[in-house]
Amino acid sequence: MSNTDKEKFFESNAGDGTTVYDQYLHGFPLYMCLGSCFASLFLIGLDQTIVITILEEVGNKFNGYDKMGWISAGYMLTMAVFAATWGKMSIIFGRKWSLLLAIVLFEAGSLMCALANDMDVLIGGRILAGIGGGGIQTLVFIVCSELTPIHQRPLVFVVLSLSFACSTVTGPLIGGAFSKHVTWRWCFYINLPIGGLALGLLTIFFNPPRVKGSMREKLKLIDYPGTFLLTSGVVIFLLALTFGALTFGGVEFAWNSGAIISMFIIGGVLLILFCVWNFEYSKNPIIPLSIVKVRQVVLPVLTLALVFFSFMSVVIFLTTYFQLIFGMTAWQTGVRTLPVIVPLVIASIASGILIKKTRYIKPYSVFGGVCGSVGIGLLLLLDIDTSGSAKIGLLIIPGIYCGICLQTCMISSQLHAPKEAGSTILTTSFINFSRSIGGTLGADLSQAIFNASYKNRITKALKSYPNGTLGGLNGHDASKLIASPGLIRNLDPEVKKVVLKAIMKSIRNVFIVTTTMAVVSFVVILFFSNKRLPKEEDVQQTKDDNGLDNALSTTGESFELKTKTNERASDTK
Repeated sequence: MSNTDKEKFFESNAGDGTTVYDQYLHGFPLYMCLGSCFASLFLIGLDQTIVITILEEVGNKFNGYDKMGWISAGYMLTMAVFAATWGKMSIIFGRKWSLLLAIVLFEAGSLMCALANDMDVLIGGRILAGIGGGGIQTLVFIVCSELTPIHQRPLVFVVLSLSFACSTVTGPLIGGAFSKHVTWRWCFYINLPIGGLALGLLTIFFNPPRVKGSMREKLKLIDYPGTFLLTSGVVIFLLALTFGALTFGGVEFAWNSGAIISMFIIGGVLLILFCVWNFEYSKNPIIPLSIVKVRQVVLPVLTLALVFFSFMSVVIFLTTYFQLIFGMTAWQTGVRTLPVIVPLVIASIASGILIKKTRYIKPYSVFGGVCGSVGIGLLLLLDIDTSGSAKIGLLIIPGIYCGICLQTCMISSQLHAPKEAGSTILTTSFINFSRSIGGTLGADLSQAIFNASYKNRITKALKSYPNGTLGGLNGHDASKLIASPGLIRNLDPEVKKVVLKAIMKSIRNVFIVTTTMAVVSFVVILFFSNKRLPKEEDVQQTKDDNGLDNALSTTGESFELKTKTNERASDTK
């Protein structure tokens, strides 16, 4: 093999009978497709934050306050569960139709929520929207990766980061405005025109080559046992965490209860069986072994899971901090969290431009890891009497952490993806799966830590008073206060002081855990490769594809065989 060939960066074909260079767009069609992806990603980000503003109102409306946590949990759980399977489905059926289906499912779930007449229907709509949302989150990154070559992708990912940031900022603001001036149902109706715009742009301007193979051939390529084992295992495992963190139907499950322990065991066994099936027996694995064997793919995947574990916990409990400690409305809380989001946007844009210009990735990843370890650690300084300027300044660095690492982890994983057909798509699907799992685990575990810590601290605090009560407040009643900020505002000053101290110490316990996760992510980043982004002239796409069946055989052996075959062909030339 010539030295010139060794210096080239080869990016794999899609694995569906089409080639990489057939997918690229330029000019107006590219901008319209990016606009569609922006709108699609904006939808799912908006849906994660806008509901925070309506929880109390909806709970009162349907008299279902005990199920309120499932409005968010049902959405995030199903997003995480189905994130991995969408990547493989997009290879089999095509990215365009897979993304269109994901948007339609999300829109159907949103409409179901908007028209809901009881809490169960609302939760069902959130679950359906989450299935579509998981597809949107994964497929948008896959589509954008196919529209542009890798040396241009940092700037494309800036657009997607902007979408995530904008939706995170505007969610509480829009939700608060709708809840106050119109009706909470518009928090779901608003998804319909935005989703319609995304569908229209995608249908008109995104016209990739048709996937080869008949429908019968495509259906045969679905890994049914693997899909069942992965989805059921993740569902049961995450449900165990969610049941431990929340209440359902008025029932609160202890972590050492038979139900929770059984769910952890069953979920764990199913996930082990998935790994055995996926890596040893499946002909068309959801996560190919050849990808998992590449350390420089696994490290960014693990890092992004840790980043979103930390970031979701921080965003949720900064919201809790402002609402419970200071009695702020959802709209005011949205404004107060801008010091996290604005640096996220700036850091994402800056890192994208710098990566494109310098072609370095690891230095910016390390800087992001330092920002996470230091920035989230500084949140431990927040207190009941923290000054206004400190409440702004302390929030800046965690935003930089997420903005940089989202960019660098995605690029780094694709840069080191194996070269057999379909590997870039499945690597992108894998890292988005880890991102969703990390965010869901962060939300569930941080909520569980907060609830357990608050219950323990408030009970101990009240024991120092006669009969274990203060101002008529006992431990059981005090536990209900964290679900309703309005009740805290009406407490007597002495009682309020005790409650707020317990809440503040519990929030700090959450930040201790998230700081630990950020430090671990920094340690993982230190082992990232120093490989640089290729120059434009160094990017070369493979110009052959062995068809649908061979392309999807993404095992380590097939990759090695294809590599040797290509080397012999190159030497012959």
